[in-house]
Amino acid sequence: MPNYVSEALHKFQHPAPYRPEHAPHDWTKPAYGQRQQFVTPHDDSDLLDQDGINRVQQVVGMFLYYARAINSTAMVAINSISGEQAKATENTAKKVTRLLNYFATNPDATLRYKKSGMV
Repeated sequence: MPNYVSEALHKFQHPAPYRPEHAPHDWTKPAYGQRQQFVTPHDDSDLLDQDGINRVQQVVGMFLYYARAINSTAMVAINSISGEQAKATENTAKKVTRLLNYFATNPDATLRYKKSGMV
């Protein structure tokens, strides 16, 4: 699927990122030695308008197809965003921007299969 990502980024008018983004999703740093791992607090940011929600849904739909077919590393981020897309907030829009920056940094993912010596 050559040029799929570049055409999608052009469709969404997403500029090239200032700094390369090497991870599609935020992560919670583990606190070793603690008995409890605390979850992130509830998202209290402002809700997006209908145009913003539609943009989030379009990005998720377009890149869900690409992630299932070629680049499965983005599935966690897409799943996280798709769970929030009905009531998208400003933080959801930031997650979408991070995902688009990741795809702009890594536009041409390939699948490579190698035979193994296992019998």
